[in-house]
Amino acid sequence: MLDAPVSGGVQGAEAGTLAVMCGGDKDTFQRVHHLLTVLGTKVFYCGGSGSGCVLKLCNNLASGSYGLILFEVLTLGVKAGVDLETLASVIGVSTGSSPRITVHFPNYLFKRNFKPGFSTALSAKDTRLGLELAERYQVPMRIAGWLQDQLDEAMTRGWADDDFDSVVRLQEERAGVVLEIRQGEHE
Repeated sequence: MLDAPVSGGVQGAEAGTLAVMCGGDKDTFQRVHHLLTVLGTKVFYCGGSGSGCVLKLCNNLASGSYGLILFEVLTLGVKAGVDLETLASVIGVSTGSSPRITVHFPNYLFKRNFKPGFSTALSAKDTRLGLELAERYQVPMRIAGWLQDQLDEAMTRGWADDDFDSVVRLQEERAGVVLEIRQGEHE
């Protein structure tokens, strides 16, 4: 038996490009590796039983936290008068880049598309599980704690079934800006 959580959202599942994080016996992993490549193009052996699940939680904590900081810096830049498309393009090729700003946001957040790829509810669940794991190992997780607070607030607002990016609306309300790029605006 292997634990084999995945990452890549609905889009990755449909395309067969998920990352598959496996924990368990290494010989078992090697024996079924070819089957796992049906799910994704990035299949990893992560260590003993449970390691795949730990890696998935760590990945999702990082992803959610990146999202929150990007929400903050983008609302700051827009509020200070920089065009959102320019802001995202420059950050996307600079040291602040991540696939979230270069690949995900242009197709979702910037179009105000909150159709779930990874829902707020799933992010909240994984964040809670990650924080429980951190508590068990006595690892302070202040940023992830703030992430949980934001997710809890988004859930109380009724955004549980929306994509995680819907959490941006909290920051947008606080900053008084909306992160949207209208098609044809810069052509």
